[in-house]
Amino acid sequence: MRISLFFKIFGLSLAVLGVSLGLGTLLLERSMLFETSRQIESDNILLVRELSRALALPLLKNDRLAIEDNIGVFEDTKGVLDIRVYDRNGNLAEDLSTHHRTETPQRKQSNFARVTENSEGITFTAIPSRRLFRLRAPVRFQRIPVGAVELSVSDSSYREVKRKILQTFLLLGGGSALLALAGSLFLAAFISRPVRDLRNATERLAKGDFTPVPPPLLADETSDLVLAFNRMAEGILHKDLLEKALVRYVSRDVAESLIGHPELIHLGGARQEAVILFCDIRNFTRLSSRLPPEEVVEVLNSYFDAFIDLVFKYRGSVNNIMGDGLMIVFGIPEYLPDHPELAVECALSMREAIEALSKERMEEGKPHVEFGFGLHVGSGILGNIGSRARMEYTIVGETVNLASRIEQEAAPGEILLSDHLWERIPERSRPKPSVSRTFLPKGLDQPIRIHVL
Repeated sequence: MRISLFFKIFGLSLAVLGVSLGLGTLLLERSMLFETSRQIESDNILLVRELSRALALPLLKNDRLAIEDNIGVFEDTKGVLDIRVYDRNGNLAEDLSTHHRTETPQRKQSNFARVTENSEGITFTAIPSRRLFRLRAPVRFQRIPVGAVELSVSDSSYREVKRKILQTFLLLGGGSALLALAGSLFLAAFISRPVRDLRNATERLAKGDFTPVPPPLLADETSDLVLAFNRMAEGILHKDLLEKALVRYVSRDVAESLIGHPELIHLGGARQEAVILFCDIRNFTRLSSRLPPEEVVEVLNSYFDAFIDLVFKYRGSVNNIMGDGLMIVFGIPEYLPDHPELAVECALSMREAIEALSKERMEEGKPHVEFGFGLHVGSGILGNIGSRARMEYTIVGETVNLASRIEQEAAPGEILLSDHLWERIPERSRPKPSVSRTFLPKGLDQPIRIHVL
């Protein structure tokens, strides 16, 4: 079940407010009861003391008329509920009047909230459940106990103060609830706005929109969250641009492997085995000299578009575009055992694509070209090579140079494989060569054997 941020804040505010008012009322009521009890005790202890002295002789003589006269004085006294006089045996000798009585005459008392006794033996009892306070004093004649007098006082003063306090608390509670409502609306709006902006930005981010979220005017935790989201979106954008840039040069699976495992990129340079494939347009200088620059670029782009996807299909990387030729590497960022076989299959597919495109261009009356291919496998230095201003992640070494020399030896439409690469291909997967021959590459002392496809 979804609960809005406003109701959560408002509910929490009401809960805190209710607990605070409840605890405050309870504590204040207890404090008020205690203070009221002390005040009633202080106000009536003198009264009950004087009454006990006045009743000493009538109780000793058992003069009921004198006893009644002494307590009858308080019949209309405000707050006095009952006055009871007990003889020395604890029997009720007289009470004020029946219409003031709040309970049946009994000696046993219960539900005492607080019972105190002073040095004179006067006890004070608060009975909240019966809404009264009771003072009991012994009656002595020349220090001889002759009975007791009991004064019951109403707690109406306490209840009146309690009613006013409860009214005050209700007013405070109502006002606080309105303030909590207004504060919750303001706080929910203040918090939910950047949260909604983040939610909308997240939905846009899923659709490829990397527009940053404007931070709140006041710096707080929500602004920190917005700034963190913007940094995350910037990082995702950078990663997305990097992936888009990588897939222009390497296959998507290789790009994802590089992004997911950047440790595969040898920043400082490392020796690694790879299959190098060079392809180049034959007689390109003569073609470019008789065609306008626009048509030369159109020829190059049409052929490169025809087979670069094939390079990615066979898990190769377009490492360098050199005018009218390509340097393709199988083994970046890591070399796999089936790379020699994949490189040869890629070269064969590229030649088929070139032949089909050349035939189509001839039928349209457009210039066409032919390519030569050279492949070799061996170890090289893989890493970032260049200057501080311009670097390139590539592979260099004798293997690259020899692959380039083999490609220069290829006639139009020929695919030349070094004997070392030929031996790396499983016999069941080797294509049938048209011829095998040897040649002496520039810079080597011994001729090498090549296989022509």
